[in-house]
Amino acid sequence: MSWFYEEHGTRKGPVSADGMKALVTEGIIGHSTLCWTESFGGEWHPAGSCVFWPPQPEGVPPALPASLISNRWLWLSLIGPFFGSMAIGILEGFGLIPEFASNIGTMVVSVGIFYCALIMDRRSLLAAGFRPGTILWILLPPLYFWRRIQIVGHGMLLFFLSVLVFLCEFIPAITNGWHIMPDEGLSSYVSRRYYEL
Repeated sequence: MSWFYEEHGTRKGPVSADGMKALVTEGIIGHSTLCWTESFGGEWHPAGSCVFWPPQPEGVPPALPASLISNRWLWLSLIGPFFGSMAIGILEGFGLIPEFASNIGTMVVSVGIFYCALIMDRRSLLAAGFRPGTILWILLPPLYFWRRIQIVGHGMLLFFLSVLVFLCEFIPAITNGWHIMPDEGLSSYVSRRYYEL
């Protein structure tokens, strides 16, 4: 029996049932990846409901539908660092934090909020019954967001926002905290400009 699967809006295949099992093991096919074989007629079904999907151990429920997975931790990971670094900027503006500590504080708060939220998101995926792979995916956030799209089947806007935040906020904040280059993160710049007005 030949199988086909959907990957980024294109049909891939034909693949044998054993080949589909290998793609599941490699993480290329996720629980919600759409699959098709002749017996399905004109409908595509999620891989988690197909015969090649590894059976659940007895007494363990299947993964929740991907539509029920919340994006709240991802939104916090993208918005939280902005407000955290603005708070550091406000404290510096009132003279409560010296300028040299502000750069390091901004970096620590931004990175801390970002990665804690990603860890919580990964935990929520595990609790919902999905297999997000190794925790090392979160070390490069845009890759984690891309991997998450493959798992749950939605979140493209969040992926593009993660790339934007990573390029505009974290790279300048980290290099500024280490005094490698004089640029600052977007939220630090906004908070400084706000107090200059």
